[in-house]
Amino acid sequence: MSKKPPIFKHFSLIYRRNPMVLIAIFWAGIVPSLGALFLVQWLYRSWGGLEIPPILAFHTAISYVFLGALMMGMALIPTTFFSVISGFVFGWAAFPFLVLSYTLASAIGYLSGRLLEKNSLEWLLKPYPKAEKIIEEKKDRMGWLIFFVRISPVIPFAISNLVFAMLDTGLKRVLWFGLLGMLPRTFLAFLTGVLAGDIQEALRAKTASWQYLVIALLLIMSIWGIYSFFKTRRSS
Repeated sequence: MSKKPPIFKHFSLIYRRNPMVLIAIFWAGIVPSLGALFLVQWLYRSWGGLEIPPILAFHTAISYVFLGALMMGMALIPTTFFSVISGFVFGWAAFPFLVLSYTLASAIGYLSGRLLEKNSLEWLLKPYPKAEKIIEEKKDRMGWLIFFVRISPVIPFAISNLVFAMLDTGLKRVLWFGLLGMLPRTFLAFLTGVLAGDIQEALRAKTASWQYLVIALLLIMSIWGIYSFFKTRRSS
């Protein structure tokens, strides 16, 4: 009988110690896409009969900020999808409220991850002592890692929140460096919604040719920044 590969034995041990962290990883990787699919179907069916109040109305703004923060922070919908729909439905007046909602979502996601992780990173990195040593050396520079992770157009928001929680980067760093990092890609997604001519175009999130160039630039910056963070070693 063949033995289990070491990686499976390792994750089996982590699951026995703290099953919630692995469940959280699968949740963050799968549920936002399912949430977006559900909302797309609902919007297609209901859009014609919806009455959208102005975003500058107090009750609308409060509901938008906190409902959006909860849905993004608990990994129920992707941040990009929420940004596109916000731009289409409310226009530029909603952008400051989107930034606020995103910031609150970062706090919710990070703090939820801190409650679940229970030193899981220590067990995840146990077979990789070099990686553990690098992370320990970089504790005081975690803000830059947060920034370059957040500007990436391909790293999911929910997954990054869980990673930051496991790395214990600190809430203030997640909020401030995360805010700076998220602005370019959030603005790009929001602009896509603003420029959409109808709900079908908004839901397809059609990207203009110049936007692909910006996305590629953000991706290159993110890869370079993350690589530099882990490659550069502290001088002894």
